[in-house]
Amino acid sequence: MAKHTLEDQTIALAAILQSARLVHQLAYHGEVENTAAMQTMLGSLFAFNPKDTADTYGQLLNLHLGFETLMKLLAGGQRTPNDAEWIRYGVSLVNITQAFMADDRRSQQVFNRLNTLKTSFDTHGADEALMTDLDQLYREAISTLPTRMVINGEQRFLETPRIAHQIRALLLAGLRATVLWRQVGGNRWSLLFKRGQYLKAAKRLSIGHEV
Repeated sequence: MAKHTLEDQTIALAAILQSARLVHQLAYHGEVENTAAMQTMLGSLFAFNPKDTADTYGQLLNLHLGFETLMKLLAGGQRTPNDAEWIRYGVSLVNITQAFMADDRRSQQVFNRLNTLKTSFDTHGADEALMTDLDQLYREAISTLPTRMVINGEQRFLETPRIAHQIRALLLAGLRATVLWRQVGGNRWSLLFKRGQYLKAAKRLSIGHEV
């Protein structure tokens, strides 16, 4: 991907937060409110050659939940416990990504496995078998990193295998989005100093204006 624009970074940030919010929904409610938003995130794991950043997610409309979340957090105002948790998940993904990208062997392991699983995704979609495989990949390649995700929620949901598999699959998708954010020039400094610019870009992109 040649473009390294603020809009590209904003799209990737929206994807990170969409993953975080879906994980939060699963952990506390045992289901997601928008299955299409979840399918978008899982599909991004197999978008190996997108023509641009937006193409990783099909179209910008598919990141509506992420843009909504990003705008809410960037606008400021009174923080809710949910807001704090979404932010924590996003920050944790950034930290994990730093360690992940520094380990070439691990990165190649994940890519090779996803490449193997793409045929299953193309044929059967994000079915239970694929969720199980993605869960195993996360356990093997990501859970063994020094920095780890801590997910809060209802224990009955966190202990349900089907939901736990979906959560880890979405965390993989969140990691993919964070890698993408880094690839298009995103970093901690840009989050600190470009908050207003990200907010404007998110508003523009969320209503379908062209990049």
